[in-house]
Amino acid sequence: MVSLKSKLGLRILGLLVLFLAALWLWNAGKRWLAEHGLREIYDRLGARIVSVTPSPTVVVQRLQALNRLETARFISQHVVEAKSESPWLPSFLAGERLLLVAQVEVIAGLDMKRISPDDIEVKGDEVVVTLPPPKILSIRIDESKTQVFAREKGWLVFNPNKDLEREARLQALNEARRAAMESQLLPFARQKAEENLKTFLQTLGFKRVEIRWRTYDETAKRGEVGNG
Repeated sequence: MVSLKSKLGLRILGLLVLFLAALWLWNAGKRWLAEHGLREIYDRLGARIVSVTPSPTVVVQRLQALNRLETARFISQHVVEAKSESPWLPSFLAGERLLLVAQVEVIAGLDMKRISPDDIEVKGDEVVVTLPPPKILSIRIDESKTQVFAREKGWLVFNPNKDLEREARLQALNEARRAAMESQLLPFARQKAEENLKTFLQTLGFKRVEIRWRTYDETAKRGEVGNG
């Protein structure tokens, strides 16, 4: 049988081992906290969030770099008649006539070169941009889908009128411009421009973007062409 003195000695030894283990864990914990925990806390407390937003001049430069922002396209087909007649002779003798089938593409959008620093307001991470109204940027005939459908000339016409087809093409361009202006092309171009530019400005670091639009009267006062 184990004596009472031996049992007491074992208990004291166990308590001593537990004390030394606790002491080691305490010191190890302090070292880890000093090396990692406190350093992490210090780093977090000392951290600084740096945010940089462009100045109005930089915003203008970035917007002007877009040059022509094409945001809408309108395609139309036109059958145009062009003819030339003699004031003295009937058409079957001295007249000339052609039919042109033309497909025309009209591009609308913004002329970003018309933006100035006065059109930009920057307040921290907020920006207000005043844009020129959308306009027709270009009109062109799609040559691959355009052809002279029919051509007639009088018996006495030996040298066809070279300007007749050119006049027909000009007429097709004029009709396409008029059709585009009567459609929703410009309102659609404005909507898409606003969506695209908001996204573009947000990539520059702005969290709030407001788009405003100059009227055509304001545009005219600045000496700029309104709708192209």
